[in-house]
Amino acid sequence: MRTHTTRPFPRRYARLALLLCLGPWAGAQDVGAPPAEWHKGHGTARGDHVHYGMQTRDGGYIMTGQTAEDGEASDMLVVKTDPDGDLEWQRVIGAGGEHDYGTMVAEAADGFVVAGSQTTDGRQERALVRFGADGTIIWKRTYPASGASSIRGIGIASDGGIVATGYVGSEERGYLFISDDGDGSLLKTDADGALQWERTLPAPHGMRVEEVVSGFAIGANVWVEEGGRHHQQVCLILTDDEGHVLSTRTYGGADNDQVFDSAVTSDGGYIFAGHTRSYDVANWDFLLLKVGADGEEQWHRTYGQPRGYDARYIHDESYGVKQTPDGGFVVIGGTGDEYRYSASGHAFGPSDLWWAYLVRTDPGGDVLWQGLYGALDGNNAGEYVGLTRDGGYVVFTDSDTAGSMGGENFGLVKIAPDGTSEELR
Repeated sequence: MRTHTTRPFPRRYARLALLLCLGPWAGAQDVGAPPAEWHKGHGTARGDHVHYGMQTRDGGYIMTGQTAEDGEASDMLVVKTDPDGDLEWQRVIGAGGEHDYGTMVAEAADGFVVAGSQTTDGRQERALVRFGADGTIIWKRTYPASGASSIRGIGIASDGGIVATGYVGSEERGYLFISDDGDGSLLKTDADGALQWERTLPAPHGMRVEEVVSGFAIGANVWVEEGGRHHQQVCLILTDDEGHVLSTRTYGGADNDQVFDSAVTSDGGYIFAGHTRSYDVANWDFLLLKVGADGEEQWHRTYGQPRGYDARYIHDESYGVKQTPDGGFVVIGGTGDEYRYSASGHAFGPSDLWWAYLVRTDPGGDVLWQGLYGALDGNNAGEYVGLTRDGGYVVFTDSDTAGSMGGENFGLVKIAPDGTSEELR
C-alpha cells in the first residue's frame, strides 16, 4: 500500500493574469489576522517547489526544496535572501536526469546545513550539504543504504554535530511526501558530516528530530491495525543519545492521520502538525495534536474550509507548525480542490485556486484568527511557516503567481505582527 498526500506533485497550473494582487487580496480572512507586508518569489521558474524555510540570524531568509528537470527528475535548490526578501544567492545541485532535492535547512555557527537526497552512481542516497554564509559549498556528503533513501528532518546537536531522520530501503525514487515501504532512519554525524552512528527506527519514515534531555525525539508516521482497518497514525519515538529507542507512542483517530512537522514545546511536551481524515472531517483537514511531557495526548484540533466551499472536495493540507512566545501555535498549509468540482463566489477566488492557509491558536489549540495569503492570479499553497523577529510571521509557498515571480517559484510572504506575539530576541 502506498501513501502520500492527495495533492499531486509537482502541480502544473496555467498563469492566470499578469498583475500580482497584493493589498486586500494578500490580506486575511478573519478580523485580527495580520496583512501581508510583501510577497516575493525566487528560483529557476522550472517547477520549483519549496519544502522548508526559516529566518536567519542576519534577519534574512533561507529556503530549500527542488526544481524540476525533464520527466520526473529534479535538482536540489537553495535560496538565500536579505531581510526584505531580495535575492542574495541561490544554488542548484544535482546530477542530470536524477532525483536530487532539499528537504530542510538548519543554521550552524557560520553557515547552513541542508538535508535531502542526492544521487550517486545511480543510487538515491541520504545527503547533507554544508554551505558557508555566502553560499559557498564547504562539503557534500551522502550516506549509502539499501534502496532509495532520503533525509527529511535535521537538527544541530549540543556537541555541534548533526542529527538527521528520514528513511532507507524504499523501492520508490524521487521526493515522497511519506514513504511507507522502507525503514525509518536516524543518524548522527560530527560537525564535518562524518558519520558517527546510524539506527533503524520502528516506523517507515522519520519526519522531524530534536535533541531532548534523554537523547532525541522523533516525529514519524506509522501504520496501525485497529478494528480490522489498516490506517496511518502519528508516532512519537524517544531515543537515548546514541539513537537507541527508549519508547514509542502513537496518536490519532480511526482513519488516516499524517504528520509532517513536530517540535518539543515550552512545557516539555510535543506538538504535531499534519492533516487527517479522522475526527468526522469530510476530507483532508489540518490536524494539530498536543502531547504532554508524560507522552499522553492532551488535545487535538482540526481546521479547514476557510472559504466555505463544499468540504467533500476541499483539501486542507498542513506541513508546518511553530510555537509562539505566548505558548500558542501557528499552523500553515494549503487549501484548494483537485476534483472536477469547481465552485466560486468567494472574494478569495474559486475553489480550485490554492491559497496559503494560516491558523493562529491559543495554547489550547483554539483559533485566535485564520488568514488566507497569496494572490488571485495564481496558486500559493503554504508549505512552511516561521516566526520573525518583529513578532510577525513568514510563509513559504509553492507559487505560480505572476508579476515579480517566475512561472513556478519559491514564494516568500512576510506577514505583519498581529499584536499577540512579542518580538523575538
